[in-house]
Amino acid sequence: MRAVVLRTAIAVVGGAIGGAAATFLLDRGWLVGPNNVLYLTVLGLLVGYLVGGRPADAGARALDRSLERLARVPPEAVLAAGTGATVALLITVLLNNVLAPVPGFTWYWSLLIAAVLIAAASWFFVVNRHLFAVSRALGRGVPEEAPAPAPTAKVLDTSAIIDGRLIDVADANFLEGPLLVPQFVLAELQRIADADDPLKRRRGRRGLEVLDRLVAHGGVETEVVHDDAGDGPVDDRLVRLCTARGADLVTTDYNLHRVAGLQGIRVLNLHQLANAVKAAFLPGERLSLTIVREGREAGQGLAYLEDGTMVVVEDAAELVGRSVDVTVTSSLQTQMGRMIFGRPAASERAGAGSDG
Repeated sequence: MRAVVLRTAIAVVGGAIGGAAATFLLDRGWLVGPNNVLYLTVLGLLVGYLVGGRPADAGARALDRSLERLARVPPEAVLAAGTGATVALLITVLLNNVLAPVPGFTWYWSLLIAAVLIAAASWFFVVNRHLFAVSRALGRGVPEEAPAPAPTAKVLDTSAIIDGRLIDVADANFLEGPLLVPQFVLAELQRIADADDPLKRRRGRRGLEVLDRLVAHGGVETEVVHDDAGDGPVDDRLVRLCTARGADLVTTDYNLHRVAGLQGIRVLNLHQLANAVKAAFLPGERLSLTIVREGREAGQGLAYLEDGTMVVVEDAAELVGRSVDVTVTSSLQTQMGRMIFGRPAASERAGAGSDG
């Protein structure tokens, strides 16, 4: 826009020069007829517009650079310079009244005195602006709060969408930043939803339902992106997309988690989140559980907490189908989740012995 305004100004100057030249030539008798003044004016306009392209672009760039430099000038410096100029003009008015009766004092000397005083006073006020109340009035010295960083975008993997727990995490306000669904992940979900296998078809349709709920969710922003992540397997394309966008990856795939982590991508694994928020039980605590089946080792019984955590109970193979009190002995955290080990309480072992 600035280039257009400057080019128009150059054309107007060209027209003025053309008109002035035509008038000069007409007065000298070198041109005949007033129409030539109009023609030369229009010619000056056209020539000015044609040759003013590069000067206008250069002037616009110089003006942009000047405005950028001015924008970086501290506000207190601008106010201090204005204060100095105001003080200089007041002094100039007083000096004009004093020096007016002096022979030879003309407007030239008045302008010179004003220019010198304005330059000196403005420089003094700007250099020493911290000494004046101007800086305090603008809040100088009050630290400004740094703006909060924008949340990082998160790319959703097919496994995380099908898992379905994203909705619960979003409802709990533990998910922030835009959620990005790559087009190739959406296409993979559609292929799974159209599969011949009934189980795969149900999983794909659940994934599409989860996406519908995420889009309608008011707490998170969900967007389908069409970035060109190249060809190849979906996992490789996800890694390339996260690297290009500087985004995090949301997944439940353990192998993809490791590959992405090795390439410097931050991974949000829903399985890890679920394990992290499970209740921790200390050795000696007692739990009331139902033994659902025998374990792999002889004499072991297996029970499960409400969140799905497996509890391996020693000497409980004979208690399958019964609700018993279990004393926790230890716990083990694995990549697949947390396991708790325990033994039936003394009263339960005594009751099992009497039954036998």
